[in-house]
Amino acid sequence: MKAARGFTMVELVMVMVLIGVVAAIGVPKLMGENSFAAAAFGDEVVSALRTAQKTAVARRRLVCVDVAATAITLTQAREPNEGACPIALGDSYATDAGGVAASTHTLFFQPNGLITSDTAGRNPVRGNVVVSLNGNARRTIVFEGSTGYVQ
Repeated sequence: MKAARGFTMVELVMVMVLIGVVAAIGVPKLMGENSFAAAAFGDEVVSALRTAQKTAVARRRLVCVDVAATAITLTQAREPNEGACPIALGDSYATDAGGVAASTHTLFFQPNGLITSDTAGRNPVRGNVVVSLNGNARRTIVFEGSTGYVQ
């Protein structure tokens, strides 16, 4: 008898699966798609806002948050009832991925949990931070000033 030549069905299916996996992972990276970077930066924005709120309440101090296009900076007041934030609060959250940007905001997290647009805490603010990739919105982070809710 002569031995059969060729590939088995299992070998052909495995090669097709491997090609699919490589295409799903490799093609976006080759095309410059930073959707993973946009998602990660969105997670960092949420984390920074929640950290600011918890720090303000726990330390009973004003925490100022500056959301720039590619970075978030947290600072805090030295003393309770101080209206300025001169002390850096940990490292800033940033992205260096091309095309990833967030809408800019300056927020003030009060010791009572409110999110305001002023250091005195008189104007609770509600809104959202939009994280975009190449101008297309990828994630919207909502904050509610009167309750301190961040989603």
